[in-house]
Amino acid sequence: MKIKKLMMLLVAFLATTAFIACGDDNNGNGGGTPISTLTVRPTSLEFDANGGEQVIKAQAPVQATATSSADWCAVTVGEQYGDIKITPMTVTVSANPTTYERTAVVVITAGSETETVTITQEEGNASVTPGTITKDAQAIAKAMYPGWNLGNTLEATGDGLAAETSWQPTKTTQEIIDAVKAAGFKAVRIPCSWDIHSDGSGTIDAAWMARVKQVVKYCVGIGLYVVLNDHWDNGWIEVQGFSKSSSSYQAVDEATITAKIDRLKDLWTQIATEFKDYDEHLLFAGLNEPFQEYNLFNGRHEELTPILIRYNAAFVEAVRATGGNNAQRTLVVQGPSTSINSSVQYMPANTLPEAAGKLMVEVHYYDPGQFCGTFDASGANAYYYWGVANHGINHNPTYGEEDYMNAQFAKLKTTYTSQGYPVIIGEYAGLQRTLPNDDQTKHDASVKFFYQCVNEYATNNGIVAFTWDTNDTNGLNGESGSSTIIDRANKSVIGINAMTGILAGAQAGSWPY
Repeated sequence: MKIKKLMMLLVAFLATTAFIACGDDNNGNGGGTPISTLTVRPTSLEFDANGGEQVIKAQAPVQATATSSADWCAVTVGEQYGDIKITPMTVTVSANPTTYERTAVVVITAGSETETVTITQEEGNASVTPGTITKDAQAIAKAMYPGWNLGNTLEATGDGLAAETSWQPTKTTQEIIDAVKAAGFKAVRIPCSWDIHSDGSGTIDAAWMARVKQVVKYCVGIGLYVVLNDHWDNGWIEVQGFSKSSSSYQAVDEATITAKIDRLKDLWTQIATEFKDYDEHLLFAGLNEPFQEYNLFNGRHEELTPILIRYNAAFVEAVRATGGNNAQRTLVVQGPSTSINSSVQYMPANTLPEAAGKLMVEVHYYDPGQFCGTFDASGANAYYYWGVANHGINHNPTYGEEDYMNAQFAKLKTTYTSQGYPVIIGEYAGLQRTLPNDDQTKHDASVKFFYQCVNEYATNNGIVAFTWDTNDTNGLNGESGSSTIIDRANKSVIGINAMTGILAGAQAGSWPY
């Protein structure tokens, strides 16, 4: 590491020397061309765990300014000096108390031009004292909204590391996560598979664990909260933990339930041990959508919820037993089928595995399905419009508009958030479409209003909403639609109506606790 640091300092010195030498040719005395563009040197800085100060120099015809993306990385801008128009900027990085490398971006602006400098700091002391998480679940939830899903990525099926791009084309990078934060999101839900990446003895593949850990670091390193789960994962527990067959309902026996509990504990013991020194920015969610298969489990939520309650308790027990910060970490348990109605009816607060303070509850929201894309999303039965002020000639919802949504979220407040258990809507979405034969303006307004209402009503009820995003940019260009907001390849917002609604709703809402 010392050799690497020495080389970095040498490169920075040579780059700065060359930078000033070039500037001297353009100072008006050497006959060079006058300065007409922004140039920044160096374009990256590295700090050790103790932090410290380093200097950036910006050359531009006007005074440059700078902002940092992270509170642990401060920038002090000096006065421009000399004929070569240099603005010195001192970057001050605090000591890293975490056990992961973290990254910040300094944006330098001069006139209409901008340049960025990447700041990286090595991980802090790997020996973290247990009990360093002091925020309770309510305090963490208040800091998390709005949220975004890294969908169709680490939960996808496929062979080894190739699974990451088997359902969508773009490998996750730090720059993509930077773009997610820049768009305005404060938390990332990472759907993830684990069982399919395990060997015959149940041990999670080391390369897969390392890749997941890298993606988590991309997020927490820039101050985003992360909800890391065990997603569908080939249905090993979400389906087969409640029915012996995936094609027809067959009640599970006690031996099956016990075996699933043992496996769930084994998986979460491995995961939690790997991440036990992370601070409160990392949350674990035990499952995704338990007994979600409609044809198998419709009408059986009441009889199956007692089994789910046992799985939720096993997940919490396994994580807590690993110690470290996991003893205080906020954990997320799922309601039956992540249905609001079934959750409040069959899994009230007194059935949860812990007292309030370190626990959240997860539901999902895709109502109405014809607008959100869960069924009848295209063709004659599709809903193109949403909100009573946005109706078209046809394709209007017959249920599930703003009054319905507000009432549903109020149920969650009554049952959970008012009792000290924050709720996350782990997934929600509306479909942005291109409608050549219908009212595009009303549809665009509908998408914006749907996302605005989800976030405003959620915030008002102590709920954190995570939009579902699968990186399907092609679907935006047709009547089938897409819920994608971030174009990962170009690291930009492509679902503009949805993003506008999310930010407006989060701003308009008032956190109740």
